[in-house]
Amino acid sequence: MKRAVAILALLVMPAPPAQAGLVCVAGQQCRGDASAMCAPSTLRIEVTGANRLWIDRQGPYAADLARSATARVWTVAAFGGAHMLEVAGDGAFVYRGNRGKRFLGTCTEGAQ
Repeated sequence: MKRAVAILALLVMPAPPAQAGLVCVAGQQCRGDASAMCAPSTLRIEVTGANRLWIDRQGPYAADLARSATARVWTVAAFGGAHMLEVAGDGAFVYRGNRGKRFLGTCTEGAQ
């Protein structure tokens, strides 16, 4: 019975994209209420060509893309605009999530 439940869970779980347009991996997470309180992180965000974000294999989440001279910013609609991924031209990123948490790391185009 447990095996059947596990197989069923895998069947209904959404699959991550086969190939992401952008893969971002955090190395650090910092609390929103205390900028000096940071810890290692392995958060992974994949951005598909349709402006969909997969956040640690959860999603996809629709996002609005805005471009500036120095960065691309995806704002996740599902969280009322409070969550956003900002990627600088050199690949450095910051993802702002729950309660002001900040995840910092590097993005690579076309990685899997």
